[in-house]
Amino acid sequence: MLTPTQRGTAGEELFAASVTLSSAGDLELFKPLTDDDHTDVTAGKRGKVPALAIQVKTALSLTRQGFAVARMIFPDGKPREHRAFVYAILYVTEASVEAAWIVPSADFNRLTYRGAGPRGKGIELQFMASPTRQDHWSEFRCERMDMGPKLIDLIDSLPAGRPPQVPGAHLLLRRK
Repeated sequence: MLTPTQRGTAGEELFAASVTLSSAGDLELFKPLTDDDHTDVTAGKRGKVPALAIQVKTALSLTRQGFAVARMIFPDGKPREHRAFVYAILYVTEASVEAAWIVPSADFNRLTYRGAGPRGKGIELQFMASPTRQDHWSEFRCERMDMGPKLIDLIDSLPAGRPPQVPGAHLLLRRK
């Protein structure tokens, strides 16, 4: 049985491969050295600075009711929310992305089930969605070859100008 770290790493690698292939290389992905701020990967158009911070969650099985489940824990009780912060939840079977949900953080925070975090501290957000049936997550569901185009659409929807500033994330720019 995979450890949670192995499951997460496998999902992140499948996500990266699917995004790269489905965007025909138009998106570049970068992996932070740490993910203390809930960012597993950043993405930007080729030749540009990263525009999105992405938290990737991986479900390897479904519940008896047929739901993929992912949990996010925020010990400080404040779920991360920003136009440039996105959740990517993958349902993986047989080493392939069977279904994915690309969800902007504001929608994710609004639609998830909320509960107390471990030992009653902080908050836990729980995502539960069907990879086949209609539910309140259906508008965010996509197939693996749609992930790149969905991320490009999200990048294109961001305000022009400076790269978005995401609290807790730091981007070093070279001065000319």
